[in-house]
Amino acid sequence: TGDTLEVMIRRGAGEEKFSSVVRENGKISVGFMEVEVGGATAAVAEYRLQEAAEPYMRQPRVQVLLKKKVLKVKRVFVFGDVKKPGMVPMPRNMTVLQAIATADMYHETALMEEVRVIRGGDLARPHILMADLARVFTYGDMTRNLALEENDIIFVPREHLGDAQEAAKKIMPIIQAGIAPFYPLFIIPALANY
Repeated sequence: TGDTLEVMIRRGAGEEKFSSVVRENGKISVGFMEVEVGGATAAVAEYRLQEAAEPYMRQPRVQVLLKKKVLKVKRVFVFGDVKKPGMVPMPRNMTVLQAIATADMYHETALMEEVRVIRGGDLARPHILMADLARVFTYGDMTRNLALEENDIIFVPREHLGDAQEAAKKIMPIIQAGIAPFYPLFIIPALANY
């Protein structure tokens, strides 16, 4: 898919040249013909094109050249508490820390002890690896900086800061009890409005 093929069809003394891109469905268009070439070698593509042209031409000779091959970019995905989440191109021997650095590093609230790497195509039953990058930063323990594979998903969780309103409900009775001896009772409800 995405490769550009140059097709030359000779018949008698004449020849016709076509340039066609292999579409998502594996087919190319040559003139008015549509031929399946996905996953085929150049020789198989030539044979299929020749078969497709025979009802319309006498003794067609087909030559197929790969004009431009699409380079497949390896990639990983970084999500969570990073500054630029999304797809990251993957060079050879990339590690979790390099992928996070490519995603423009992490926020201060990132929980670097529990970075997860989700591996495998089956997201119903993924293989989850833990990368403790806090140990990398604190002790220089590079064994926690995992090597990545193509299509790995790196998730950087956020520290659990809790709900401020829930925390206020738990803390306010303690504050009220602590300040009651110092303030008149009618001021405490005003302080408790949160």
